[in-house]
Amino acid sequence: MALLVLTACGGAMVINPEKNAVDFTIEGGEEKVDVKADGTWNVKECPEWVTAEIQDSILVIKTARNETGAVREGDIVLAGKGQVQAAIKVTQAAKCTRINPETDKVEFEKEGGTQTVKIDTDGSPQVEAPEGFTATYAGGVLTINAPSNEGGGKSGEIKLTSDDQSATIAVTQKGNICPKCNGTGKVKCSKCHGRGKVSYGGDAEWGCTKCGGRGYYGEGMEYGDYIVKGSGKMKCPQCGGSGH
Repeated sequence: MALLVLTACGGAMVINPEKNAVDFTIEGGEEKVDVKADGTWNVKECPEWVTAEIQDSILVIKTARNETGAVREGDIVLAGKGQVQAAIKVTQAAKCTRINPETDKVEFEKEGGTQTVKIDTDGSPQVEAPEGFTATYAGGVLTINAPSNEGGGKSGEIKLTSDDQSATIAVTQKGNICPKCNGTGKVKCSKCHGRGKVSYGGDAEWGCTKCGGRGYYGEGMEYGDYIVKGSGKMKCPQCGGSGH
């Protein structure tokens, strides 16, 4: 039931609220409206899902979360002397209409830590974080945590959903181990694709020289004599072979 806090009856011949409409999100909240008047005034009418309180010359309007599934609308009517009145239209949304993160990418060093992202939304998004990260939403701010990472680099997406709205934020963290070679310092040879030998048409195969093979090194030699295979591995271009 709406709470009406009334001033003394009658008085004002002019009632002029600073705004004649107030919009609330599905979550509800509080809005303050300054009311200019030349005398006393009171709240004559108020929707049952709205609380209206008079604090000096300020009308404080409050609503709770809209659980009805439908948009709510109503008028707060202010009354002065005689027939003098003013109305403020109050509307409350039935569902979330937007989720807009201020960034779509967050990066952590291997030491980890906490970062925050402002979220422009009129709902209360549910948050799903990838393995190795935690994320919580409150009051328009998404807080993301990453512990210290001694393994390989990590990456994933944080998903925010509310009603039929959604948004994602890519999150990555550097590791103590090179993510390209998983700490081995070696990757598959780009020339032979890990085979250790290269085909040159027909049945001819030469040892891959890029990963340590000897290739073709003598005319008239038997097939098994001159195919000296490479390892199929080459130095990782990302870490330079260090594994870190």
